[in-house]
Amino acid sequence: MTASQANPKQIIEGAQLKSVWFPAAGSNPQARLRLFCFHHAGGGASSFRAWPKLLPPSIEVVSCHLPGHENRFREAPVLSIDELVGNIISEIPQFLDIPFAFFGHSFGAVVASI
Repeated sequence: MTASQANPKQIIEGAQLKSVWFPAAGSNPQARLRLFCFHHAGGGASSFRAWPKLLPPSIEVVSCHLPGHENRFREAPVLSIDELVGNIISEIPQFLDIPFAFFGHSFGAVVASI
């Protein structure tokens, strides 16, 4: 099964998760800006775990969880930038209900800029 064939929804602790790609999206009711963060190629979403404590509560930090990394390590990694961006584009619109920005580090900057 490729990452694009994986079901983007899953059940965690009895609650339905909107997206395995962006599991934290929508978790901060105080947010006035949603900051989507994309990590470097060898990293993971946890690269940004301290950011919510460093930013005001009006900014919701939403790390992208890529297949083949961290909690999604059992899934096949995405090997094509086109497939990766296609998956992100299909997932992200549901979270654009408030102003947003993209941040990427290294490889993540490439993803964020496409």
